Amino acid sequence: MKLEEFIDAMGGSRVAVLGDLICDRFIYGEVGRISPEAPVPVMRAGREEFRAGGAANVVHNIIALGGAAEAFGIIGDDNNARMLLEHLHSFGSGTQGIITVSGRPTTIKTRLVAQSQQLLRVDEEVTEAIDTRAEDSILGAMKTTLEECQVLVISDYDKGVLTERLAREAIALYRGAGKQVICDPKPANIPHFKGVSLLTPNRNEAFLAAGIARVQPDSLEVAARRIRDVVESDAVAITAGADGIYLLAGDDFTHIPSEGIEVYDVVGAGDTVCAIIALALAAGADYVEATTLANYAAGIVVGKLGLATVSAEELKARLAGG
Repeated sequence: MKLEEFIDAMGGSRVAVLGDLICDRFIYGEVGRISPEAPVPVMRAGREEFRAGGAANVVHNIIALGGAAEAFGIIGDDNNARMLLEHLHSFGSGTQGIITVSGRPTTIKTRLVAQSQQLLRVDEEVTEAIDTRAEDSILGAMKTTLEECQVLVISDYDKGVLTERLAREAIALYRGAGKQVICDPKPANIPHFKGVSLLTPNRNEAFLAAGIARVQPDSLEVAARRIRDVVESDAVAITAGADGIYLLAGDDFTHIPSEGIEVYDVVGAGDTVCAIIALALAAGADYVEATTLANYAAGIVVGKLGLATVSAEELKARLAGG
């Protein structure tokens, strides 16, 4: 099947997304002077924007490409949670797997942006591991939707949702049903994800997880093989920004280069990669085909400011050289 045909087939796929749901706030403004109180820029705040981030951005990307998604994670009982749910409902996401945890704030990241550049990011969060009751609630919801979802994406932002138990049982649930699991991990949590189909760390995360320095020409391949040995996955795809994606699948280590990419903003690019790979695998693509599509999509999204998605039409145009 041609890559364009996989894009058309994505519309019939439903993906479960488990992970850290984040509310992203962007405050846009202009900087015209330096503060007399300290050597810092003074930004005159203007437009304010709230977006669905973290695992919720994976959901948004899946739906923007014509797929369907079920979100699983936690939120607090606060205004940020309500805004996040409003966004997810506006996309058409399933939300029955989102559990409210009283007394725990919804994670929010606030970015100050001036002249199209981030000046500062402020995180408001609690990152302690969720308790057994929350784990049970999420797993219960995942079991009720297992039949209708073809693939599971685990989106790890290390905010306390992906405990070892929840990760292990979610992976076993989907793998036991003969379905694939894609995981975008944080290095410290990689051992939690034993048995996934595919891991998608970025280059820095891969080196940290493998415990090696990037000093030899084959360092990325060594890192990929070490990570695969730890998690016993089928494949590892290391995202490398403007350098593209490096894929270890079977005995083959393949570099999928990005061509003609102007990197404008990398926020959320890893979410886009996971979303595309999940939909492509659900549509019948192999790892090379799915990763190649993801590489094209990442090349589109890094050319946009802030959290962004890619449409099927944009992806087809990029494949056609547009």
